[in-house]
Amino acid sequence: MTLLGSIGSAVFGRWLATTGLIWLALVAISAVAAPLIAPFDPLEINPIERLSEPAPPYLFGTDHFGRDTFSRAVYGARMASIIGCGSVLVALFAGGLCGMLSAYFPQLGHVLMRVVDVLMAFPALLLALVLMTLLERSVINTVIVIGIVYAATTARILYGMTLKLKGEVFVDAAICTGAGHSSVLLRHIFPNLISPLLVQASFVFAFSQLQAAALDFLGLGLPPEVPSWGNMLAEERIYITRAPWLLIFPGALIILTVFSLNLVGDAIRDAIDPRFRGDIAGV
Repeated sequence: MTLLGSIGSAVFGRWLATTGLIWLALVAISAVAAPLIAPFDPLEINPIERLSEPAPPYLFGTDHFGRDTFSRAVYGARMASIIGCGSVLVALFAGGLCGMLSAYFPQLGHVLMRVVDVLMAFPALLLALVLMTLLERSVINTVIVIGIVYAATTARILYGMTLKLKGEVFVDAAICTGAGHSSVLLRHIFPNLISPLLVQASFVFAFSQLQAAALDFLGLGLPPEVPSWGNMLAEERIYITRAPWLLIFPGALIILTVFSLNLVGDAIRDAIDPRFRGDIAGV
């Protein structure tokens, strides 16, 4: 069975993973078609309707500026997708390159892995806060910071796996036939790292949602005018007793998205790891 076939059977063979995938598909559709789905402009202020309870035409109610919370939540899905995908690309590229090169070239690895150890010594949120204080609030900087935070974990994972692959017979055979370092890394080692990279990507995407929401809530993430789930929580927390729906809806969206990503990630991991394939067949 091919890799995609194994992943497909694992995801669609579990109703929880399938439900999570459906939710993620809805988030992706909302991100792409936000202007078509949102009934109002997320930045449109209507003081007369401020703090309206959830009811048509305001499905999620309105905030203290009279802005439609549902429209802001839909556009927040766009920010969640952008930050998640961007963070995954940064983490996998930087962390994967660092881990592979460190394992293949031991002298370089002594230096790079010590840097990775220092980064991993800090809690993820604390490291993100330190880096964000050095930069201005923007979508690009948020993506870069979160990507760097999880690049360290990715580098450590691929470092160990590359070390193991480096000692395999097929790598020795490639070297004996005269293959150069780039050929060994790209044609023989990297293809065997794609599976764990897919699993790592799903978890980085999930954790990036939590980090982005935490940075927004603490006032160091996206600019306040950008509609995001974290900004919605940060702006409306003072109305938790008067208008609790302003926190319930964005909070629920964050929880559902992270939970769905973890469910899909677990299914992908079980499909890739041979130790779990027996369990998949019995699900």
